[in-house]
Amino acid sequence: MRNTFKAITACIAALLCAGNTQAATSACTAFGNAPRTVNKLLSQAQNALVTCKNGIKLGGFNDGDGLARNACFYDNGAATPAHPLPLVVYLQASMARIDAQIAKTGLIDARITTNLTDDATSEGFLLLAPLPRFTNHYYPLPNGYSLGFDVWYRQFAREPQTVAGIRYAPNVDFATIDHFIDEQIASGRVDLRRIYLVGYSNGASTAVLYAQNRPEIAAAAIYSAPDPYGFLNDPCQQQPVADATSVISEISVPRTDAPIFHVHNDCDVYGSCPNAVHFQQQIDDSGTAQMTTEMIDKKQNLVNTCDAICGIDPNGSPYNLKSRLTGTANHNRWPDAWNARLLDFLRMHPLPPPPPAPVQ
Repeated sequence: MRNTFKAITACIAALLCAGNTQAATSACTAFGNAPRTVNKLLSQAQNALVTCKNGIKLGGFNDGDGLARNACFYDNGAATPAHPLPLVVYLQASMARIDAQIAKTGLIDARITTNLTDDATSEGFLLLAPLPRFTNHYYPLPNGYSLGFDVWYRQFAREPQTVAGIRYAPNVDFATIDHFIDEQIASGRVDLRRIYLVGYSNGASTAVLYAQNRPEIAAAAIYSAPDPYGFLNDPCQQQPVADATSVISEISVPRTDAPIFHVHNDCDVYGSCPNAVHFQQQIDDSGTAQMTTEMIDKKQNLVNTCDAICGIDPNGSPYNLKSRLTGTANHNRWPDAWNARLLDFLRMHPLPPPPPAPVQ
């Protein structure tokens, strides 16, 4: 039955991917998988439906695949070049469009009322949400082909990289996030010591990777992140390492001091609780981030053990019935009782001040 379901899933994915800009490949590389296939028409149609309610839609950027990209920006009029405010970058979960999703996080209201600094006169922050594309994922249907960020092609540098004579272009989702953050920095209204990430599910996995690859990110606070280095049927899983490597099963992480706070459920979709526990251990063993993980139950209370009925496989349990039912319900509710702690974690982790200028 499992093999039949996988075969059906593969056939549907193949049909959906027909005519896209890049051909899928099963060959693993120094950067994991090939870039995920993208459907430009569905991406444009989905993003056209985004209203960026209470904010504005940004555009004017085409990614490396030639796809017009957008972001939602929620301004705070208190930010000026003379009085810059922190920037929070929200990276969304896959499948759902941004409007309803970001509304339930409380971040739109928090951008006016929450102080992410130790300065009593700096209340509020700027909020930016780069939008994903409609791509092929290594998640089961209906999430196997949907809106989401590519965490499987792991060439996250800003410039092309050449390994063993092969040129690898930058990950287009990371380049898109770079563009919209750089655009806000150029305004002069961003506190450069306080550029933060908040991520949800696939966006949480993206936030981990982005923080590990961008030294300008001060900290990340995330919810329900699948391990971006290995989850479910990803054929090119890799181990993060702090040093340079020439082994395809490993990926070098250029930044190892990124503060990350991860909140996840004891029962979550696809049996991802054991995967989250494994992910934390993997980060600890490799020394590739400063990550702290907290586990919560359906009432958002702290617990210490995954619900074994939802699955015990550290690589995930996509066919577990309870994880598909209870786990999906848990996954789809934002942990609002934890908002204050998530945001306070960001506040407590700015980048260090720059060193004093040398005496002339």
